[in-house]
Amino acid sequence: MKCPVCKVPSFVVEYEDVELDLCPECKGVWFDRGELDLLLGGGPAIDTSPASTSEEARRCPVCPQKMDKVNIGPGRRVLIDSCPAGCGLWFDGNELSDLTGDLRSEGWQVKPEVKEFLCGIIRTEDENQ
Repeated sequence: MKCPVCKVPSFVVEYEDVELDLCPECKGVWFDRGELDLLLGGGPAIDTSPASTSEEARRCPVCPQKMDKVNIGPGRRVLIDSCPAGCGLWFDGNELSDLTGDLRSEGWQVKPEVKEFLCGIIRTEDENQ
């Protein structure tokens, strides 16, 4: 899969049967349909209506459609890209960390090992380079 931002090939990071695609350049992460729910045990609410933003729309790395900008999380404070065909979700660099922090501050019980995985995949890759 190619990164929807940098257009470079991503690589796969696996955790408990979930394979996420990570961009080595911008550190963005792609979740295929249902993968976020698997990791978070139900996942945060996703507002399916487009968010109001001036950010440019990106193309889904799976299908040719332009993705919607949507707000995610209990406070709907994290802006991500969502494929309107349901292919998946794109998180820019620190948006995963922002989401897990938002979930914890709102009382969600994110398993420590899942939080460490989500927040650590970018940090771990940086340390390995």
